[in-house]
Amino acid sequence: MAALVGIATLAVYLVIDRVRGHSRLRHIPGPFWAGWTDIWMLSAQLSGRMCFLLAEANDKYGKVPGPIAKIAPGWVVCGDGDELRRIWGVRSAWQRSYWYRGLRFDPHKDNAFSTLDDQAHERLRSKLMPGYGGKDVDDLHDQIDKQVAGLVSLLETKYLSTDTEFRPVDLARKVQYFTLDVISALAFGKELGYLAADDDLHGYIKTTESTLPIMLATALVPWFLYTIQSPRLKWLIPNVRSIVGIGTVVGVAYDAVAERYGDEPLVKRDMLGSFVRHGLTKEEAEAETVVQIIAGSDTSATAIRSTLLFIITNPRVYRRLQAEIDEGVREGRISSPITDAEARELPYLQAVIREGLRMWPPATAVLPKVSNTDQVVCGVRIPAGTNVAWAPFSFLRSKKTFGDDAIVFRPERWLHVESDPARHRLMDQTVMMEFASGSRWECLGKTVAQIELNKTYVELLRRFDFSLVDPTKPWTSYNAAVFIQSDMNVVVTLRE
Repeated sequence: MAALVGIATLAVYLVIDRVRGHSRLRHIPGPFWAGWTDIWMLSAQLSGRMCFLLAEANDKYGKVPGPIAKIAPGWVVCGDGDELRRIWGVRSAWQRSYWYRGLRFDPHKDNAFSTLDDQAHERLRSKLMPGYGGKDVDDLHDQIDKQVAGLVSLLETKYLSTDTEFRPVDLARKVQYFTLDVISALAFGKELGYLAADDDLHGYIKTTESTLPIMLATALVPWFLYTIQSPRLKWLIPNVRSIVGIGTVVGVAYDAVAERYGDEPLVKRDMLGSFVRHGLTKEEAEAETVVQIIAGSDTSATAIRSTLLFIITNPRVYRRLQAEIDEGVREGRISSPITDAEARELPYLQAVIREGLRMWPPATAVLPKVSNTDQVVCGVRIPAGTNVAWAPFSFLRSKKTFGDDAIVFRPERWLHVESDPARHRLMDQTVMMEFASGSRWECLGKTVAQIELNKTYVELLRRFDFSLVDPTKPWTSYNAAVFIQSDMNVVVTLRE
């Protein structure tokens, strides 16, 4: 009898809770079931098309007064760049929501992504920024150059096609090997060795691709997230080092951290060494090093391979970029390898990089913010405690900001607008939101990512020509906060 009463009480509570949640956001349009259950949002997350479905929700339901739509009880999505910059502003009333706790790669350790307390987050960032910015890292540019050379060498030695030999290569996978080696070399002074092995060492990539979608879906269910991260259930959750694939990489990271602490610590001028010098505890260093590997490699890889795809499939852009590179080499304005400073002086390259980030943003997690007080977003009242997610594919393809052809990959838009500084600044600020630039949550890896982009396209396109094996199926792409991409099969030939 007591059990029946308990079940009935729980049922009544759930009904009241759902009615209350629906009532709070009933003035905001959205999919019907999004007002009552989490099903729409969870199914979107698990569909592999979350970022596109959020943009479609804005287009369908958020036309008046602006691009904002309800996607679940207590959740809305905003696709207005101006409003999002205001929400993300340094002095705004908005904070990270509980969703960020889902970014604990170790369920019981916070990191720079998952820390919710603003003051704790700022203290942690102050210790991390010198390392990420490169000021405390010897040979940062040389380390990246070394990995770029490794990618070039891999393509030259194993995957060059000729008139008589056909050697297709999954460029998506090789680019991820490259970014994994870059971030590990910078993080603790030794690359993981993916390029040299030309293999998914220990099944790390396979494991992360299968676990990330579940991990990000879990972040959308606070009560479940709270349960699995409870210290009382620590015995039930496997240690992150025991997980096949991820555990091996985590083990390498933890071993590198262990060398930097103790009675006779190893002292090196790499990112990890910078973290130690600026006061990170051993536990904090372990958490941050794992975040570097997982988050830093995936987003950079997506940016590189998606922009390369847009270049390969746009002959006009391809020819113009290669012509700028060739001219720079002839005139001695491009070294071998190209320096970051030289790359920044190539206007069309910079336009291609910006346009690539705009057309296919690599970081697409919902990144919700909440306020303790009622707010107004896009002219709509947002009750306190409501999660406001973003929809990057909405504002990065906004005709208002980027012109009537905003859905087209056209780097020239960045050159044509240079005569209008205000417009150029607006476009740049909008694209740089991919790095959360201008906010208190700006991406710590922004500097490294930009150097990677500045070097990689030039070093590949000065040496090789690329063409798709099957233009009707250019790749397999699955969105799970970051993009999981494979089967980007290309033919690589040596340029004459």
